[in-house]
Order: sequence, then structure tokens, then C-alpha cells
Amino acid sequence: MFSQPTDLPTRLQNTVLSLLQSLLAGIGQIYFQAAPLTGAVLLLCLYLSRPVLALGCLLGAIAATATACVAGFPREQRQQGLYGFNAALSGIGLCSFYQFEPALLAWIVLAGVLMAFVTHAFLRWCKLPALTLQFVSLMLLAAVFGPQSGLHGLPPLQMSGTCSLALLNYPFCVTGQIGFISSVPLGMLMWTALAHHRWHLGAWALLGALIAWYALVLGNSLWPQAYITTQAAGMGTNCILVMLGLSVHQRAWPLRVLGSGFSIVLCLVFGTMALPYFTLPFVLATWTVLLLSRPSRVPESLLKSRRARA
Repeated sequence: MFSQPTDLPTRLQNTVLSLLQSLLAGIGQIYFQAAPLTGAVLLLCLYLSRPVLALGCLLGAIAATATACVAGFPREQRQQGLYGFNAALSGIGLCSFYQFEPALLAWIVLAGVLMAFVTHAFLRWCKLPALTLQFVSLMLLAAVFGPQSGLHGLPPLQMSGTCSLALLNYPFCVTGQIGFISSVPLGMLMWTALAHHRWHLGAWALLGALIAWYALVLGNSLWPQAYITTQAAGMGTNCILVMLGLSVHQRAWPLRVLGSGFSIVLCLVFGTMALPYFTLPFVLATWTVLLLSRPSRVPESLLKSRRARA
């Protein structure tokens, strides 16, 4: 009966470690990796890029993860970071476009709380994954209602930049742009973390970036008046995310390539209409492929390996 005082610090330590793991896993899920190390690397890259981005990411992830814990949502899903990644990405996105002030903090926290419940509804009742639909919806809502609720936009020079078409730079630039990181070296670090945890996801991400790069170069040479290069960052990030999403959902490689091509078309359509699309082409293209196809057969040994590393 005298072991209770020593057990309490141990349980508290385990609880803190579990929450930290869920938090970092949620951040890593932005790149489809429920890996705390990937989340930690992304946080580091955000801090080195702009410290406020790391703060927004953490605040959003904490709000969503804490809400999921208090609400008693399934523990396994919390540990996989499924409740936190949209909120973390939303925190980064809001800090990339709006000035750091109390209204911005309120938006991030409220978004995190609401996204936890929306994610729970998707996981329970929807056959399709939510992907980043919540993030896209929040960014569009902020653009419409933000000025009336105290959000003030950043000057263009302080917002995330675009990506050049230099072949050695472009794939890593768009990899970083998924997390609103405009630095090529930091994007290379993120790709390294991605490939280190699951090398095949790193390879598919690189292929997605190269497909977008080829479409940009070809389109610019055939139709320079269309200014396709203005969509360089959007096309690259959406292409990579489609590749990652369809890989995780075990679709055959031709479907991954077709899905990436469809996302490029959607980027061009939305860009022509001057609509801010963020990762909406990725969501629509991935949903389309998932609805029209079935998972490819995966050897049981590979499935066990994936479960062990997840």
C-alpha cells in the first residue's frame, strides 16, 4: 500500500509522454506520417523559417488533441494524430497570412476545438477520409469573415513565397510549401525526414514533384501567355499530397499518377478562376480516385511492416 505515491509520478509521466506523442504524431500527419520524429522535424523547420509558424502549429495541435482527450475520443486514433493534423496545418496557414494578435490566437484555438469534433464525425460516419478539407474550409472562412472578426492580413513580402522551376530546387521547395515553408534547405530536411521514416513515401513525393515540374515546364513552353508558372507552388504541393495520400490508401501506381495529373488540372482551373484553392485539388483528386477504385493487393508481410512502423 506504500507504492501509491511512487506510482503517481510514473502515471503522470506516462500521460504526458502519451499526449506529447499524440501531439507530434498529429503534426507529422500533415505529411501522412504518424511519426513523432517527423512532427518534431516539421516543428524545427517551422521555427527556423518563422518562429510564429511553429507557435501556430503547436497551438492548433494542442487545442485539437486536448479536445479529443477531454471528449474521450478513441485513444488509438488520438495516438495516430488523426485529430490534430488539420488543426496544426490551420495554425500554420493562419499565421502565414495574418498578423499575430489576439484575434488570430482565438481563431486557431477555436478551429482546433471544432476540428476535433468534425474529424470524429468523419471517422465515425464517412467512408472517405477528411484529408485537409477542414483546413481548406477554415482558410476560406478566414478570408471571408476574418476582417470582420479582427484578423489583419500580412504584407505580401512577409507571406510564403513561390517556387522557382530550377530542377534541383523545385521538388524540395514544394515539399516545404506543404507546411508553408519557403526555404529550399528546410524543404530538403523535411523530405529527408519523410524518406527516413518511409523511404517509399519519399520516393513517391519526389515523383509527384517531378510530374508537377514537367507539367509546368511543358505548359510554359507551349502556352506562355497563360502564366502557368504562377501556380508552381500550388501544383507541386497538391501533386505531392495526392501521391502520398493514394500511397497510404494503397492505390496502384497508375492511379497515383492519374490522380496527380487530375490535381494539376484542378489547380489550373481554380487558378484561372482566381480562386484560392490551397489543398482543395488534392482533396478532390484523392476522393475521386478512392471512390472509383479499390486498394491494390499488398503482401501481408509488407502490411505487418507498415503497422509496426506506424
